[in-house]
Amino acid sequence: MSSSVTMNEATAADTQRPLALLATGMSGADIERLVREVRGRCRRKGETFTWDILEKALRRNDDSLSDAIRHRIAVHEIGHALASELTGVGKVVSVRIHGLSGKTETRVDRELAQFPEGMDANLICILAGRAAEAVVFGDKALGSGGGEGSDLALATRIAIDLETAFGIGDDHPLLYRPPGTTGDILHYNPVLAERVHGRLEQAEQRAAELLRPYGELIEALARQLVAARVLEGETIRAALESGMAGDHAAPPDAASF
Repeated sequence: MSSSVTMNEATAADTQRPLALLATGMSGADIERLVREVRGRCRRKGETFTWDILEKALRRNDDSLSDAIRHRIAVHEIGHALASELTGVGKVVSVRIHGLSGKTETRVDRELAQFPEGMDANLICILAGRAAEAVVFGDKALGSGGGEGSDLALATRIAIDLETAFGIGDDHPLLYRPPGTTGDILHYNPVLAERVHGRLEQAEQRAAELLRPYGELIEALARQLVAARVLEGETIRAALESGMAGDHAAPPDAASF
């Protein structure tokens, strides 16, 4: 009896995990509303409420975008994911697209983040979404910026801290300058703004160099992501290891970036 219960629990967990990934980014209230709607439709049609029906509803809930935009978002997120794995900054947990955005969840190597090389590699990963778009499409959409939680905002704050708070900046590194409002800091200190932009520019260039040999792999994984809406980290790592990327050199060490 106990082994049967364990097997049922494992089966339920295997079934529910894809649903949980698809629902990432939705609030509890959003999920509750969707489940009520699906249950109501099932009752009216005389159907049994199943996980498969709920999965279809979760996918339909994310069908407001054109295929072209969804593909671009997928390319952007795959860029983040591959950069994390290739630099060693973190292990990818999942990659998903939802609505007008995407999300790449990683388990960050906290020890690497204690050193300048690790923080530089982190900047590469943050800007790798833009770099992947440039590699695949030859241009970049606006999704990297626009808000305090955007890639550009996060990368800019890290670059400012590297220059002013972590003791490794090019100008007066031992002088600790407490972080303030990002806009004010950069608007009224053009010298600092130039140094910060230089760090970001270099990180984006390195991200493009890192991802350029993997253009076909980015496209292939992006197509999978568009179809599935969510990919787990094991899928990303398996693709890298399976030779889908072609005959490339070994992934670079994070310290080289």
